[in-house]
Amino acid sequence: QLQDNLAEKDKELKTMKLDLELQERAAEAKIAEKIAALVEEVYSAQRERDEAVMARLRLANEERDEAFLRVQRLEESLKELENINPEENDMTLQELLNRINNADTGIDILKNGAIILNRIHRTKERKKKIIAEEMNAVIEQRDAALSQCKRLEQELHHLKEQNQTSANNTRHLTAENNQERALKVNL
Repeated sequence: QLQDNLAEKDKELKTMKLDLELQERAAEAKIAEKIAALVEEVYSAQRERDEAVMARLRLANEERDEAFLRVQRLEESLKELENINPEENDMTLQELLNRINNADTGIDILKNGAIILNRIHRTKERKKKIIAEEMNAVIEQRDAALSQCKRLEQELHHLKEQNQTSANNTRHLTAENNQERALKVNL
């Protein structure tokens, strides 16, 4: 009877050992599954960051191209303003005044005076146009900078949330791993 009891206890002990081994393997599989999920989450976050960087690069390239086009338009408008009447632009204001002083008739005086007034008027208009274009460029740059700041603030907030979530998940997994190890040690 003692041998039967011993054999039965031996069977129970083997069964318990097998159960414990199965539990350990199940716990290891669960840990591996959680680690795989965490690794996938890290890869996903990295892909999102890479996409955000590429989006920022595309935006920077677009802004550069827009600025280049704006500079080209300003250069073209400046050339147009300079080429309204080339022979008049070649004369200095002093030469025009000398022509008025040396004029023999009133018509020559009026003609040269009109040229001077026209040049003054064009210069004022040119200055107004240049100032307006510069103001528009400054306003566009300010608006672009503001929108970029808002977008970057949103990205920063999103990344902070992701980092907090990842940190919480890591702490949670570490705590679970520690609990499972403690259970193993206690068994």
